[in-house]
Amino acid sequence: MSSKSRSDARIRFDGFEADLRSGELFKDGRRVALPNQSFLALAAFLERPGQLVTREELRARLWPDNRVVEFEQGLNAIINRLREALGDSAGNAKFIETLPRRGYKFIGTIHAGSADGRRRRARIYGLAIGLCAAVAAVIVVRLYGSRAAGEDSNFEVGPLTSLIGREVAPAFAPDGERLLFGWNGDTGSGGRFDLYSKSIDSEKIVRLTHHSANAISAAWAPGGKQVAFARTTDADSGVYLMATTGGAEQLLAPAVFLDEPFMQLSFSPDGRLLAYSAVTSVGASVIHVLTLDGHRTQLLERPPSCLDAGASTFSPDGRQLAFVCTSSVAVYGVYVTVMPAGRPKLLASLQGYPQGLAWTSDGRTLIVANDAGDGSSVWRLTLSGRLSLIPGAEEALGPGVSVAEGRIAFVREKHLVDIWRADLTKANDSGNALISSTRMQLVPQYSPDGARVAFQSTRSGSSEIWLADADGRNPVRLTSFKGPLTGAPSWCNDGRRIAFDSRESGVSAIYVIDILEGRPHRLETSRTNLSLPVWSEDCRWIFASDGRAALYKVPVAGGAAEIFTNKQTYRAAVSAERIVFNVSAADGVELWSKPAEGGVEAALNMMPRLEYSDSWAATRSGIYYTKSEPRPATLWFYDFASQRTRVVRALQEALAPLGGLGIAVSRDERWLLYTRTENWQGDVMMLSERSR
Repeated sequence: MSSKSRSDARIRFDGFEADLRSGELFKDGRRVALPNQSFLALAAFLERPGQLVTREELRARLWPDNRVVEFEQGLNAIINRLREALGDSAGNAKFIETLPRRGYKFIGTIHAGSADGRRRRARIYGLAIGLCAAVAAVIVVRLYGSRAAGEDSNFEVGPLTSLIGREVAPAFAPDGERLLFGWNGDTGSGGRFDLYSKSIDSEKIVRLTHHSANAISAAWAPGGKQVAFARTTDADSGVYLMATTGGAEQLLAPAVFLDEPFMQLSFSPDGRLLAYSAVTSVGASVIHVLTLDGHRTQLLERPPSCLDAGASTFSPDGRQLAFVCTSSVAVYGVYVTVMPAGRPKLLASLQGYPQGLAWTSDGRTLIVANDAGDGSSVWRLTLSGRLSLIPGAEEALGPGVSVAEGRIAFVREKHLVDIWRADLTKANDSGNALISSTRMQLVPQYSPDGARVAFQSTRSGSSEIWLADADGRNPVRLTSFKGPLTGAPSWCNDGRRIAFDSRESGVSAIYVIDILEGRPHRLETSRTNLSLPVWSEDCRWIFASDGRAALYKVPVAGGAAEIFTNKQTYRAAVSAERIVFNVSAADGVELWSKPAEGGVEAALNMMPRLEYSDSWAATRSGIYYTKSEPRPATLWFYDFASQRTRVVRALQEALAPLGGLGIAVSRDERWLLYTRTENWQGDVMMLSERSR
């Protein structure tokens, strides 16, 4: 490249210089670290200083193949990284001004003190015009497509149910006039679920089942005379069939379910097939298609990157089946496969936790309920992979979504999760709230010296890593990703470094922050989609899960990730020189251990199988774990030396459906930390088209 062409590719502003050819940003001659997509956004602003760059234009430029997973979250993260590099802020902008709901504008001063500079600026405008012409058709098509449908902005929201307790898993009847749902607030239910139905225009509810469950989800059969439902109790778990008027239940198939949203099931339009997901003997959730007349079951192929598949739903013509597949913790894709045995096609990837999937009546679009941890949303997803937000469902979502003509039912949930502490040296200590807010506090972890607690919280509006004193006072936010789901803190034994996971880059990755320096950095490794990190005893290694398929060992400095165990594991914990990890199975969770430096791995002898993957914590002397029965939940201890178990104490409440308490124990084994859910409520809401 000649010096002239190199000069023309550089744009100077207020001490900064952006090289459009190399994609680098400099300040006072020193390179400034800036992610590639943030630089692309900066280039878009510099090409049109003082002019609006719309959010749609940025979408076309940053994701030209339309692979954006969560556009709002992704763009906000990109702009935040750019502002951080420039020393800018949204509240007191020097360079990037936000024009609410429209886009952004560069308001800095571009230096053009020479003829070359003036020519360069003119060339930039020329390039901008060419760029606009090149992408104009794409932008017009996207905007027109979104507006022509009329549905993204033409919905109003209102409650379908408003009962005390949790209403979950809504399902419209074939005629759209009745609703099935699960409810756990009936008198004498003990906080467990049964199946109910109601008319859309009436508050009168009819109880269909009388076998209270930990979790339940149902679907109407074509014709509306029968319902199939998935149910899990402490004694059994499976898929059942019954009349819509109630009465006898027919067991169609025993089944173990991954979690509440994955319990969704769907009839084919002719009523011959029933699709549901269940955990197989190898511990993975797989789509099952049951032929009702002969009770034959087909297992659908999982895509190569799929760890767990669920939330299956037949298209209106029965020719396609849509489902979700997790690729890591809080990262998943929406797939469509042609029945009966087509190859799954990825439509879109999203960050967060899938809560439900449904087809619109024309078979051209899917409705996706996604809980992203910082304000959730219902999305419209076309078969070409185009995502668009449907306003009205931005609060926390519960399991289930259903579609009828002009209507979308979803679950809006409200509950607080606080961190509680109990003194294990006092037999009668019932525990007390340690860290509370009006939002959620999760995954507490004591520092090695017991003086501080790191935890995950949404108290700032997004899921971030926080730090508090051991008594819960003086909480301080350590991260500011402002959107992407961030959590799972883990302490290094030096008491300074904390590893955690975040989806800031669009996939799950491990980050490390020094609490004295206060700036997180991503652990660069050969393996993507890693999460739930733990440190080795000497802090030389980080062990992280890829979601459920394997546990990896990564040098703290980054580099090649090697498989530590290829068993179906979800999370790990360190116990001196050994790593304890869970192994998923169809009938529970086993705990195994292996030396951190490698060697023989084996199940913990005489250690009972657990109910949930997050209901245990490892110490140097043993394993603390919870059981949900008898109610309320009880805390137990497995001793490494004696290989025996004992009851430690009863806790104040039962475990959440299909999920543990997420416990932690201080290094001296005096203090127990656990999360407690307060006033968990969930209502079925309906998005309905406004009258025109």
